[in-house]
Amino acid sequence: MEIQFSKGTVILSICFICVSYLFYTYSEDQDLPDERYVIDSWTKLVNLPPNQFKRLAVGINSNIDVIVSGTELLNTLHISPAKRKDHATINNIGQLQEAFAYFFAKGGAAERPFTDKAEYQRIIQAAETLGHVEHYIGGNAGLMAYTASNLFPDLKILFAGPVGPLLESLMPKTLEIPSSCKIARDEVHLIMEYKVGEKWGDAEASVATRFIATYDESNSKSLMLEPFFESLKAFKPDLILLSGLNILDGQTPEFFQQRLEKLITLSKEVPSTTPIHLELASMANKNFVKEIVEKVVPNVDSLGLNEQELVFSSKALNGPHSDHLDGDSGQPDIHKISDIMLWMLKSYGRSPKSPTARLTRVHFHSLTFHIVAVAEGTWSNVDEAAAAGAQVAGLQACDVAQLQSDIVELKIPRKFHLYSGDVERELDPRSPVMQWQKDGYMFVFSPVLVCKRPVKTVGLGDAISATGLVYSQFSK
Repeated sequence: MEIQFSKGTVILSICFICVSYLFYTYSEDQDLPDERYVIDSWTKLVNLPPNQFKRLAVGINSNIDVIVSGTELLNTLHISPAKRKDHATINNIGQLQEAFAYFFAKGGAAERPFTDKAEYQRIIQAAETLGHVEHYIGGNAGLMAYTASNLFPDLKILFAGPVGPLLESLMPKTLEIPSSCKIARDEVHLIMEYKVGEKWGDAEASVATRFIATYDESNSKSLMLEPFFESLKAFKPDLILLSGLNILDGQTPEFFQQRLEKLITLSKEVPSTTPIHLELASMANKNFVKEIVEKVVPNVDSLGLNEQELVFSSKALNGPHSDHLDGDSGQPDIHKISDIMLWMLKSYGRSPKSPTARLTRVHFHSLTFHIVAVAEGTWSNVDEAAAAGAQVAGLQACDVAQLQSDIVELKIPRKFHLYSGDVERELDPRSPVMQWQKDGYMFVFSPVLVCKRPVKTVGLGDAISATGLVYSQFSK
C-alpha cells in the first residue's frame, strides 16, 4: 500500500523536528552547571595579545620546598593544639604551632622566618620521615620561572636565584641560569599544607591552603639581587619579574633598609620601556611593608598580591578598609578589595601628582576571585589576562590539563558590589569576566573555579601572576 504525504504535512513535520531539536538542545543547555559556563567562557576569551613578550627575566628568591601535612608534622613532633597567635618571626616549635593554628583557623596562607637554625633543621629532619613528603621547586621567583617555561615554551627565560644541586635538577633545562647564582647546598623551606574540613584542636579549615616556615642564608639576605640585575645587561629582557622581599622579614631594620635602597637604585636603571613586576608575599613586620609600598612599589610597573598582602598594606599605611584584616573570614569582600586597589594606584602609581612613578597595574588574586586594575592606556588584553590567571589557578590546584565542571566549584557569592557605592551586581556564569572604569583606571574581575580536591596549594599565586603577565600587553 502506498502512503502519500501532502506538501503541508511534510512542512509541518519538518517544523516539528526543528522545534523539537531546539527545545531539547535548549533544555540540555539549561541543565549545564554554572561551572561549565564559566569554563566555556574562559576558553573563548583567553587569547594571547598581538605583541607578546619574548624575553623574560625572573629573580630573586628560590629554594627547595619540602611539602608535608601540617597537622601530621606537628603530631610527629608531639605538639598538641594550643593557643592561636601570630608571630613576626618563629623562635621555637611552640611559636610554630601558635602561628600555624592562627592562620589555620583564619583560612589564610602565611609565611614566617625561623630564627633558630638548629631547631629548624630538626623540624626539617622530622618532616623528611613522614610517609607523604614531596620535594618541589620553591620560592616565588623559582615558581614563576618554572610556570612560565611550561606554559610558554617559546619564551626565552633568564632565571637568577640561589640554585643548589637538587633545585637545578628540577628546573627546566631551557632556563638560562647565570653561574653566579649556583650554590653548593640547596636552601630548604617547609610547606605545611592542610585540606578543607581538616581539624586542629577546635578549629576546622574552611579552605585548603598552607603555612610556610623558612630559614636560609641566600634568600634572607637577597644575595642574588646584584647578580640578577647584572645579568639583565646581556640578556636584554622585555619583561622583568621580581620577588623575594618577604624573606627579608626576619632581618634588622638597618639591613632591610640597605637592601631595599639597593633594589630601588638598580630598578631605576631599567628603561621605562621594560616593565617590572613585583610579586609580594606574606609578611608580618608592618614597618617593613610600609617601606616596600612607599619606596619600592612606585618604582615598578606592576604588582601582584593576595588578600593578606593587600589588606596588610592598607593597614600599614592607613588605607581604606584596613580593619578588614581583623576579621575571621578567609575571603574578602569584592568591593573592599577594589577600593584598596584604587587607593594604591592613586597613592603610589603614576598620576599628575607623581609623573615619575611607574606603577600602572595591580593584579589581585584570591581563592574565589581575581581583579586586575590598570591605568587607562597603559596595558591591554586585560580581560584575557584576568581570565587566563583565574583559569590556571584551577588547572594547577587540580593538577589537570583541562578543567571539568565536576572537579571544581564556583564559590563566589552570586550577588555583590564591585566597589563601594556600586549597585548590586549578579554574576552571569555565561559572561563571568566583568569590566568597569573608575577615576581613570580600568578594572577587570573574574571568578575562580575552586578545585574540590586540590593537589597542591603552594605556588598558585606565582602561577597566576606569571600567566596574567604573559597574557598582557604593555604600552611602551
